Amino acid sequence: MNDHRRLSAVVVILFVEVEQLSDFFEVRTENGGKEYHRFNRFHLFRRTWYLSYLPPVLFGILGLLAFLDGESAPAYTLWAVAAGTPLLMLLTLALAGKRHLKTNKMYASMKNVYYRFDRNTLFSETVNPNLKTTLETGWDSVYRIYESKTSFYIYISNLQAFIIPKADIVTGQPEELSRMFGELAGNKLRKR
Repeated sequence: MNDHRRLSAVVVILFVEVEQLSDFFEVRTENGGKEYHRFNRFHLFRRTWYLSYLPPVLFGILGLLAFLDGESAPAYTLWAVAAGTPLLMLLTLALAGKRHLKTNKMYASMKNVYYRFDRNTLFSETVNPNLKTTLETGWDSVYRIYESKTSFYIYISNLQAFIIPKADIVTGQPEELSRMFGELAGNKLRKR
């Protein structure tokens, strides 16, 4: 008899938790530099991250071979290049991102960005003093969704994505939104 009551209590608790999921999620954010730079870094390493390790490993191996051959000066130079290559890549990425924010006045001026997600549609609205853009589409039009520790990146093509900071979610919780994305996007959702 006690087992039956416990099972009933578990079923009721599970039912209550399902009922508490949001029907829709709202996000209000702005196109800021910090999130944009995180996105650029994420976008660079999302597919071919292993290629970024290739130059430092190659220079490190060449340095080791030079050192074992008795050539210490070239070995140290190659090791310095191996250590500096990742830093150079990140510096280049940061400078390119800053340049893009400065040259793309339309993107930088859109400070009022609103997203609404429900089970049927993805809605986006961006407003600046001279332009208002609206997009409403179904989930079958989404190319891929990535989830990082701080943001969701909803790709509408291979190169274009909506940047959704988790801290800017107004309605609902990031965990619930992740669960909904998993249900709607299926294998298109990747967690990093």
